[in-house]
Amino acid sequence: MKAGSGDQGSPPCFLRFPRPVRVVSGAEAELKCVVLGEPPPTVLWEKGGQQLVASERLSFPEDGAEHGLLLSGALPTDAGVYVCRARNAAGEAYAAAAVTVLEPPAPEPEPQSSECPLPPPGTGEGAPVFLTGPRSQWVLRGEEVVLTCQVGGLPEPKLYWEKDGMALDEVWDSSHFKLEPGRGASDEGASLTLRILAVRLPDSGVYVCHARNAHGHAQAGALLQVHQPQENPPQDPDETPRPVMEPLKCAPKTFWVNEGKHAKFRCYVMGKPEPEIEWHLEGRPLLPDRRRLMYRDRDGGFVLKVLYCQAKDRGLYVCAARNSAGQTLSAVQLHVKEPRLRFTRPLQDVEGREHGIVVLECKVPNSRIPTAWFREDQRLLPCRKYEQIEEGTVRRLIIHKLKADDDGVYLCEMRGRVRTVANVTVKGPILKRLPRKLDVLEGENAVLLVETQEAGVQGCWSRDGEELPDTCQSSCGHMHALVLPGVTREDAGEVTFSLGNSHTTTLLRVKCVKHSPPGPPILVEMFKGQKNTVLLTWKPPEPPPETSFIYRLERQEVGSEDWIQCFSIEKAGAVEVPGDCVPTEGDYRFRICTVSEHGRSPHVVFNGSAHLVPTARLVSGLEDVQVYDGEDAVFSLDLSTIIQGSWFLNGEQLTSNEPEGQVEPGALQYRIEQKGLQHKLILKAVKHQDSGALVGFSCPGVQDSAALSIQESPVHILSPQDKVSLTFTTSERVVLTCELSRVDFPATWYKDGQKVEESESLVVKMDGRKHRLILPEAQVQDSGEFECRTEGVSAFFVVTVQDPPVHIVDPQEHVFVHAITSECVRLTCEVDREDATVHWYKDGQEVEESDVIILENEGPQHRLVLPAARPSDGGEFQCVVGDKRAYFTVTITDVSSWIVYPSGKVYVAAVHLERVVLTCELCRPWAEVRWTKDGEEVVESPELLLEKEETIRRLVLPSVQLEDSGEYLCEIHDESASFTVTVSEPPVRIIYPQDEVTLTAVSLECVVLTCELSREDAPVCWYKDGLEVEESEALVLQSDGPRRRLVLPAAQPEDGGEFVCDAGDDSAFFTVTVTAPPERIVHPAARSLDLQFVAPGHVELRCEVAPAGSQSFQCSFWLQRQPQTRSAWFLGSQWC
Repeated sequence: MKAGSGDQGSPPCFLRFPRPVRVVSGAEAELKCVVLGEPPPTVLWEKGGQQLVASERLSFPEDGAEHGLLLSGALPTDAGVYVCRARNAAGEAYAAAAVTVLEPPAPEPEPQSSECPLPPPGTGEGAPVFLTGPRSQWVLRGEEVVLTCQVGGLPEPKLYWEKDGMALDEVWDSSHFKLEPGRGASDEGASLTLRILAVRLPDSGVYVCHARNAHGHAQAGALLQVHQPQENPPQDPDETPRPVMEPLKCAPKTFWVNEGKHAKFRCYVMGKPEPEIEWHLEGRPLLPDRRRLMYRDRDGGFVLKVLYCQAKDRGLYVCAARNSAGQTLSAVQLHVKEPRLRFTRPLQDVEGREHGIVVLECKVPNSRIPTAWFREDQRLLPCRKYEQIEEGTVRRLIIHKLKADDDGVYLCEMRGRVRTVANVTVKGPILKRLPRKLDVLEGENAVLLVETQEAGVQGCWSRDGEELPDTCQSSCGHMHALVLPGVTREDAGEVTFSLGNSHTTTLLRVKCVKHSPPGPPILVEMFKGQKNTVLLTWKPPEPPPETSFIYRLERQEVGSEDWIQCFSIEKAGAVEVPGDCVPTEGDYRFRICTVSEHGRSPHVVFNGSAHLVPTARLVSGLEDVQVYDGEDAVFSLDLSTIIQGSWFLNGEQLTSNEPEGQVEPGALQYRIEQKGLQHKLILKAVKHQDSGALVGFSCPGVQDSAALSIQESPVHILSPQDKVSLTFTTSERVVLTCELSRVDFPATWYKDGQKVEESESLVVKMDGRKHRLILPEAQVQDSGEFECRTEGVSAFFVVTVQDPPVHIVDPQEHVFVHAITSECVRLTCEVDREDATVHWYKDGQEVEESDVIILENEGPQHRLVLPAARPSDGGEFQCVVGDKRAYFTVTITDVSSWIVYPSGKVYVAAVHLERVVLTCELCRPWAEVRWTKDGEEVVESPELLLEKEETIRRLVLPSVQLEDSGEYLCEIHDESASFTVTVSEPPVRIIYPQDEVTLTAVSLECVVLTCELSREDAPVCWYKDGLEVEESEALVLQSDGPRRRLVLPAAQPEDGGEFVCDAGDDSAFFTVTVTAPPERIVHPAARSLDLQFVAPGHVELRCEVAPAGSQSFQCSFWLQRQPQTRSAWFLGSQWC
């Protein structure tokens, strides 16, 4: 799976792989798979590399994403591997499954008499099949062991046992082995029981039962481990315990090892009965643990290997061998050399629980000292799994999410390979984990052991995710064994033992068997016939090699130690060696060997020697040399063979006894050199007076000469005066400048002694005194020594062009990849240089290519591919190039459900015109869903939007309407997520007034109470003093859009009170007070009048009164005045 996204869709991905099918001949065979992709991929079926086409017996049914292959009337010729290949514009994927066609069962035989019994069930005609296999056992010395196997097959197979790859009769001491042939229970198949009486420690090993008949071969194995019983304490408490071993009779050997290195001791012991071996340190018995390995190598030697030696490991190590005939000892004194620079505080052993954390901590002498962390021989990089902290001089490693495979030896290393070591013990269901790697030669037995905390538990063994057959698994108490006898390359892979959620894994690697080299030629003879030749003859080796081979002939000059190859010959016979085949005259010896793909045979030397003289001829002759005054003049020539010669200068022979000399005191100096076929004469610092000298060379069969010509140097170099060293980065512009003393004087540029030629990538310019060589875009291959040479002088430039530092182009950020089980996961890292070296790490450990992890390189793109991912393949991956890293977090999940969220029904309550978003999260980003409303598929529109973002699918209602209420479903395959949407009108809100309003009015004044709502169509109710009001002439209710009014056209004092405008969800409050207006006297205008009347008489007083804001009215007063009477009237507060 590609860890990224783009516009090209998604590549094909198999959700369900085709499964192997076994059918009887004539029956129907069907393969099915489910594959998705965007756009939908094209699916083809292949067999044997050929595309299959539909026919009468072969069809390819399709149902959406499900594709099938249907084979009617299967025949034996139809058996084989069928490949389903899916391809679209975004990529390609394939899956394969095998179809096995079985012969129909034979018809039931007629009933026969009991004198001729029927073949046992399960043993039909065919290759041997193990009905029951031997079981691995862990016993104490002296017990009796019984290993039994039962095999079916016709004809009845022949059974035999082997121990550690040897037949029982080849075992050194097998007198206590007993074989008991028989029949299986209920007469089912043949059986052969191996009984070991009074088992001994050397009997430990792998026992394999072989079954062979005319149809084939089968084998099953079991592990036997014999342990030493614990010694009983002495009966008498005063009795001194007997010594563990006898004292040494001779001084032990001494072995020195640097701290942190491994020490390996090997002891080879023979005896009959086969001796029992014990290792001791300072007199105490040793038991194997994480840093002490005890095993027996392929040569039969007993090995003790101490890993990462520390000071506490020094001491006397003794290998004690005992049998019934006696005892022998071999000892070595181990010294551990401590480094001068040491850790201030070393690591300490720690323990942790599975799924928990542990912390390893140490101190270095100086905070600036760099350190690195290792788990055994594997370096750990910082990541979420291995958190590495540096605080001053403290170095701390925190291991998160402990697993059984985290159990082991951890090291912190500083410069000079100074190490501190600690054991990390992971407590959990698995006590003894598998080794990280197991290398086994092809054909050998592979044994894997696991110890569990609880006895009798049932674990599971698998290889590359496939469960292994029960015949190779055994359990006894706390121990669980997997025995794979005679492994082949098909047995290689990741072997895992699982116990609940606890797992331990090893990488089983099967190496090819080393074949023996061919034998040497025989009957070799040398014949000295014609002058300066020798005839060599031989015969082919016996027995002849199984593969093709050649003969290699070599020569050696008598008195020399070096053998030099002459030539190779494909066919046996004779070969004539002439003198031209040797470089110099001398006596030569010859030898011959046989060479094949499996190696080389020992050499066979021909008796005697032959005197051969090379015949020299001139390959490259002398040439006239023209140099400038003060330079060295070099004359050279090449001959066809290595031979001595003489040099002459002006007819005078130059002595060659010394490499350097003078023609005469104070005269010309010279040096003579000979390298192989080349002869050279160097005349040093020649002067102008040496011009015209004649140089000659002479040897048997060759004479040559040349002349020396000297010119004065017409020019010199102003800059640079010294050799210039320059460093550039690829694609940079390089300009080399040489300034001469004369304008427009010619100069020639050379690179590494060769004249340069102008091109687009190399430009030569001359500007006055300056000569320039320009590399517009320098490349690495442009590095070298450049020379600007003019007559007699040169300027040198050493140019180094380096590649720029490598950068990661993509990805720039942390990539998170989610995949499902069996899906193909691809992690892609693109760098800016195609030749960059890339390393991949998983959880801080460098990954190795295997069947489950494939590393691919395509130009600048580097990929890590998990062809069929499993949950255990998840983790943090790093692509490391130089000091740059790209991070990938891979999560592999079993697809039990496509829909991650929601897990239950969702209820959504919305208000009219509100935005509603229904969200469904899937486990895969490319999965397609179907949205429905009340059972009908929805159609995207501006009022209903469907969105897709990675694993998120959304249905959006931008402005929800009342009719949008209903049940919505997000459907994928047979799953769905349900959303119930209820849309209601929004609650009515009073926009104005927000606070309580207080109004004061005068009687008969018009009073208006106004309330503004959030909705125009919202009904309201008006209340006065808690009672709903009714519309009348004195109280009018009005509605104008969102505004509601209560109007009192002519308010009266009794209209005052608390009014409420109730809109259901909200209310507005008004307090109204209505008062009567004050009266006023309109006429007369004077405040007081003095009136005189004649008494008696009738008096009438008139006063016009009007309330404030109203019309006036008249009051009349009549008085019957009496003499001397004075009266006063008041109206309200007005006096009149």
